[in-house]
Amino acid sequence: MKKLPKIYQNESIKKINNNKSVFDSLKDDLNIIDKENNIKEESQEDLEFKSLSVRDKLKELINQKSYIFNTKVSLVFSDHEESTQIAGVINNHIITMDNKIIKIDEVKDIKILK
Repeated sequence: MKKLPKIYQNESIKKINNNKSVFDSLKDDLNIIDKENNIKEESQEDLEFKSLSVRDKLKELINQKSYIFNTKVSLVFSDHEESTQIAGVINNHIITMDNKIIKIDEVKDIKILK
């Protein structure tokens, strides 16, 4: 009988380090923070968002890449400020994740909390 050749298997010479490098999304935010004063610099988009009206801010929040209910906001009224998450906008009302219905006309400003 003829002797069959051995199956060649390549030896892995280098070590596999698949899980050692990961992406951290917080690193981009850390570059914005001034390390000496711990003051966050505002980007051009933040400045543009501040100058919009309440209805335009709601449109921007709805049309953003992520879901609207994942964004924490602060609703500013004439006498107080309330931190919440917006679930949706129907007609002339804002519906929050706390099941509150707020008239858009009562809201003076919307601030995005980071």
